[in-house]
Amino acid sequence: MKALIIIAHGSKKELSNSEFISMVGNIKNKDNNYDFVEASFLELASPSIEDITNDLIRKGVKELNYYPFFLNSGRHVISDIPNIIDKLKNENPNLKFELLEHFGKSDFIEDIILRDINIK
Repeated sequence: MKALIIIAHGSKKELSNSEFISMVGNIKNKDNNYDFVEASFLELASPSIEDITNDLIRKGVKELNYYPFFLNSGRHVISDIPNIIDKLKNENPNLKFELLEHFGKSDFIEDIILRDINIK
């Protein structure tokens, strides 16, 4: 089984966290490539990356893909998230872990912005 874990920063504001969880739910409903699509947070909210990963492993997932929902290559994208995933890899050497490029690297962001600003 294969899972996609989408990672947000997390916020003290519940509305922000709820919006992210709702977006991930919409992605889950539209996706046909993964057995599981789950939301996780780096900090300030739950579930954490580690908690959701361990839950999925208990459910039998053998391949875990992580998609950081971050715009820029800051500390969280460059070191924090990779360090967490490396630790999980070391704890589960028989499973496949893949860190995908963060959202900000998408070739489609400019198209989304252009579409949004030109809809009037």
